[in-house]
Amino acid sequence: MRELLEKGAEVDEEDGEGRTALTVALAFGQEAAARALLEAGAGVNAGTGQRPLHGAGVGGMVDFVRELVEAGAEVDAEDGEGRTALTVALAFGQEAVARALLEAGAGVNAGTGQRPLHAAAEKGMEEVVRELAGKGAEVDAEDGEGRTAVRALRLQAVPPGTRAQPD
Repeated sequence: MRELLEKGAEVDEEDGEGRTALTVALAFGQEAAARALLEAGAGVNAGTGQRPLHGAGVGGMVDFVRELVEAGAEVDAEDGEGRTALTVALAFGQEAVARALLEAGAGVNAGTGQRPLHAAAEKGMEEVVRELAGKGAEVDAEDGEGRTAVRALRLQAVPPGTRAQPD
């Protein structure tokens, strides 16, 4: 990574999905590459798709979440699908990252796509669902498929091979 940067590689160039190298490095848990990119001046808010905080959420990079926030990362920035880093972290089952984002002030109702509460419910994270609801998450909000978080959580309780009962 350092060699590419020394040869003039554009540190914030985006791939076809609007992700920078920093976002991808974080998503794959590549700490050394992420560190080199940050030292080379990678933008903590760069990217038109997922941003570095989203990547840290995917990769479970709790320490980098805190570092990115301290460096000015927008906690509630949306990816190309309208999801915040909190939603993405929960969708990937990264509870520790989600807690770090909540500590950093992530909004429990932020995002124009899937919401944090729905992501936690779809992963069957009952304790997190309760915590988000306790912090003011809109429990009656519907996702893009018209489901509430309660419905998504109920679907997680249905044994494989059976049918969920309608609301």
